[in-house]
Amino acid sequence: MKKSIIYILFLTVLLSFFYSCNKEKKIILAAKYYITVDSISNSNAPALQSFTHAIHKEEWLLFAGRTNKEKDNGGVHDMTKKSDYAKESFPPTSFNENIYVYNPYTNTEPKSITISEMITKVTEEFSSYNLTTLTKYISVFKNTNALVKQVGEYLYIVGGYGAADFANPKNGYTTYNQIAKIHVPSMISLVKGDYTNVNESKLFAFAQNENLISTGGELHYINGTFYLVGGHNFGNSAPAFSKGQKYVDAVYPFTVANGTTTSSLNVSVSAPISDLSDPNGISSDYNSIFRRRDGPITPSLYYNSLNQELEESIAIYAGVFKPGEDLQAWNNAIYVHPNWANNNNKLYTYDKAYNQKNLNVYSCPNVVAYDATTKVLHTFLLGGIGDGNTSKEVRLSGFTNTGTHIKLYVDSNPLISTSSTFSQNLFAKNTKNSKPFYGAEGIFFPSSKFKNTSVSSDILDIGLIFNENNSNVEIGYIFGGIEAFDSHPGTYGRTKSRASNKVWKVTFNKQF
Repeated sequence: MKKSIIYILFLTVLLSFFYSCNKEKKIILAAKYYITVDSISNSNAPALQSFTHAIHKEEWLLFAGRTNKEKDNGGVHDMTKKSDYAKESFPPTSFNENIYVYNPYTNTEPKSITISEMITKVTEEFSSYNLTTLTKYISVFKNTNALVKQVGEYLYIVGGYGAADFANPKNGYTTYNQIAKIHVPSMISLVKGDYTNVNESKLFAFAQNENLISTGGELHYINGTFYLVGGHNFGNSAPAFSKGQKYVDAVYPFTVANGTTTSSLNVSVSAPISDLSDPNGISSDYNSIFRRRDGPITPSLYYNSLNQELEESIAIYAGVFKPGEDLQAWNNAIYVHPNWANNNNKLYTYDKAYNQKNLNVYSCPNVVAYDATTKVLHTFLLGGIGDGNTSKEVRLSGFTNTGTHIKLYVDSNPLISTSSTFSQNLFAKNTKNSKPFYGAEGIFFPSSKFKNTSVSSDILDIGLIFNENNSNVEIGYIFGGIEAFDSHPGTYGRTKSRASNKVWKVTFNKQF
């Protein structure tokens, strides 16, 4: 009995000593992060899908893409017809002919001019640009699903899809090989009619390159180099089951410099990053894991163990379509790290084990945030296409309002991610995924409260936005894309789908 009492006293003293030595230490609890959205009522934004976009101060520059005209005929392709799918997928009735400047903070009617008015004003006001050049590159301003990236005050545009001759669209469609550089502040001033604030020497510049033909891919920028990621060459026709197309099957690094004239660019393309020696080969579409388009391609991070520092990279989550005729989505991931060769001596890591489970597999707004305390990168995919449900009749799961939360452990080797559903109906106040559906081809626009990491301007720094007094911060907006009134609308129209003018405020939330 005495031994037991002595033992208990000894433990009590030991615990007291341990507590006294460690009472200054704080227990750190892992936070849970999630996204909520709230719609702006009576949005005055234009209805746009697959559009080109940029930001200057509080204003958005918006052009190209699809819009609604007769009977709301924007939105998804007309998949119900068995005629030339290439022509039916982007009919002239859905061409967006306007260039807009919209302010989401005031939600006033946007300023706008037509493309033809823009060309007339530029040739009248600025001698550096002639009608021949602007007519040649009119497709920069009138296309669908181009690859776009803003770097500072400049907007870069690659590829896109549309008519080979806009004067005669029936003559055929094509995927463009164009590259454009646009000075955003000058373009906004041009739309507003404020010609004194247009910098003539910076306004436009163009080039063409046969290695940079893509639509449905994404454009990224890391340390002075652009990366064309995925997509495909739609070609002049694409009959059923994707025959006649050619996927990019790679990531193409390239640089852009000013040319010999004000309106010209010099473009230099480097060797592609791919799992194939020749991604342009005929058989590459059937063999490459990079055969992906219209999927979530996001900014990412990894820890370079050789340089012992955090570096920017690119994550390819899901995407469409796998080889074959059953329209299956990819559900695994690829991480492209162009400045680091991994253990396999490759500039990418193929995460076969990752499974997105047919959720949010199509292009949709994304928010990427980094938590330095846990070294976890959080990626949120917001709505779009991919509700997780497939059937023999429809292999690609339908439109969705679900939200997927992906966690990537930046110092893991090999890199790995896990995913979960954080919301069943992000765009409505109920717990069931239900119509109408939003997000497909929508865009996230950061606000002034979006504080980026030092490594990447596209990634939210969680440590900079929260303090002891707040657990939720409005970080930006979601705008545009497809508004679908059925999980598998098949076509466009009032009861099917249309281009959306909805604007949603985006809040980043922390919860313990």
